[in-house]
Amino acid sequence: MKPNGRLSPGRAVLWIFCALLLTFLIAPIVVIVITSFNANPYLEFPPRAASLRWYGSFFSSAHWVEPTLLSAKIAAITMILATLLGTGAAIGIVRGRFRAKRGLELFLVSPIVVPIVVLALGLYFLFSSYHVLGTPLALCLGHTVIATPIVIVIVAAALRLSDPSMELAARSLGANFWRALWFVTIPSIKSAVLSGAAFAFLISFDEVVVAIFLGGPDATTLPKRMWETIRFEIDPTLTAISSLLTLIAVLVLVCVELVRRAADLVSRP
Repeated sequence: MKPNGRLSPGRAVLWIFCALLLTFLIAPIVVIVITSFNANPYLEFPPRAASLRWYGSFFSSAHWVEPTLLSAKIAAITMILATLLGTGAAIGIVRGRFRAKRGLELFLVSPIVVPIVVLALGLYFLFSSYHVLGTPLALCLGHTVIATPIVIVIVAAALRLSDPSMELAARSLGANFWRALWFVTIPSIKSAVLSGAAFAFLISFDEVVVAIFLGGPDATTLPKRMWETIRFEIDPTLTAISSLLTLIAVLVLVCVELVRRAADLVSRP
């Protein structure tokens, strides 16, 4: 910015570019949210009349409510499993002293870079031999595989920024490994653990490819139901569901941030 308070041409171009980029990213979401209040029995933007009929259609139909509850249950279990496994793996990788540590880390986070279709196909053949396809168990395990690497990356980054001397001090004062881990290490990375848990929940709740391969009539999640509906019909209820999914993602992230700030205030002397 120039001394007289005016923006330089380069900075003005940068602001315009950022505004256009944000508009490009947010515009589809805004269109879906506005369309979800359409009163007509077909998709129309902008809607000629406003109504909550498609939200009512969603909450009053077992066709949608049951997959939503199943998705929430699977996402909660996945969040717990992925957080425990990912946090433990991150601590072992960052604080551990052994050979091939880097190779182990690359192996554990490899599901991030492997195409999701390839991963889903591999899980399909693996679980078919154990006769668990089409069950919530298969979905929980499959979602844990793709959510755990995210937790590892987030928690490992926080551990690398934390001070390991605090843990060594606790050990030198008589605390065993588990007490030092619970009272020193975990509190120092609690924000990263909460963030990883939130992302694990959202990844599981929104995932569709693994659900298509591993799910079945008795294990149909909400994203899988939406995909099936898009294939065979265009139901305006989908716009209401999409808006609610966006709201859920925002609420989860906001709640995590509020919990993190509250924990920071409590931990301050």
